[in-house]
Amino acid sequence: MLNDAALSGYGSGSAIGPDGAVYVTNGIKGTLIRIDPTTGAAKVVGRGLPPRFIDIGAAMDVAFLGDRAYVLVSVAGASVGGPDDVMGIYRLKGNGRFAVFADLGTWSTNHPPKDPDWFVSQGVHYSMQVWRQGFLVTDAHLARVIRVGPTGRIRELVGFGSTDRVPLGLEVAGGKVYLSTAGPIPHVPSTSKVNWVRPDGSVKVIGRWGRDYAGNRGLVLDVEHDQGQLYGLLQGYWNLEPTDANEGFPAKPRTGEIVVVQPDGTFRTVVGRLDRPTSLELVDGVAYVVTFSGAVMRIEGY
Repeated sequence: MLNDAALSGYGSGSAIGPDGAVYVTNGIKGTLIRIDPTTGAAKVVGRGLPPRFIDIGAAMDVAFLGDRAYVLVSVAGASVGGPDDVMGIYRLKGNGRFAVFADLGTWSTNHPPKDPDWFVSQGVHYSMQVWRQGFLVTDAHLARVIRVGPTGRIRELVGFGSTDRVPLGLEVAGGKVYLSTAGPIPHVPSTSKVNWVRPDGSVKVIGRWGRDYAGNRGLVLDVEHDQGQLYGLLQGYWNLEPTDANEGFPAKPRTGEIVVVQPDGTFRTVVGRLDRPTSLELVDGVAYVVTFSGAVMRIEGY
């Protein structure tokens, strides 16, 4: 265990900063935390994000453009019954406070998807990655990937024809964009995939469970590239009642896995029994895993 106290019992996204430290979002307090990758020492480096007011959401993910930190805030604002906060990307200022960079909630409301199967007009944005001096953001509720330009201009990059496809994790490596997707609830294994996103926004499946897989790990949350290999993070067996009210809630404890995408495109488990992981970072053979319960783990030798 690297640190199990800095996140106040609730974990979501992470990033490796330009200084090599692990940066994580504390959604309960609306802060950004720097964690020393060796000692686990934690320090608050950014404040002023909308705090969490229901069991999911708030400060979800973090990414860096140069030395500047940006945080993705989801499930905030009046449309989901909370304070009138902006749902979108926030930029860390020199004074250690955050300011709105891109209002994704308003844009999503004004640009609804064609599939009518949704009820949160602002969407539920899950992860963020730097791409072409701007950002890519997944919307797990409105079933699309949003592109945000260097000046904050917003447009759609990938739009799935059905909200039965749930885009979640992102990775940008070697000029390519990778995307993890789950299927509709109950998130069965056959619908968990790792995809390559082509520059025109079309998507090709490059990783999935093989036909002979007999397990039940169905909720794939993140994708990472390290040392020439592509990996996926699976939160595990999603065992809740398959209703819309349970969408977005975590899987069964201690069923999470890190998988590698093999040459034939199938998954192989390399780390098991993780407790509801939410985010994965890989650096030179070392894995940093954030869990739903707020732990930050360092794993070597995967």
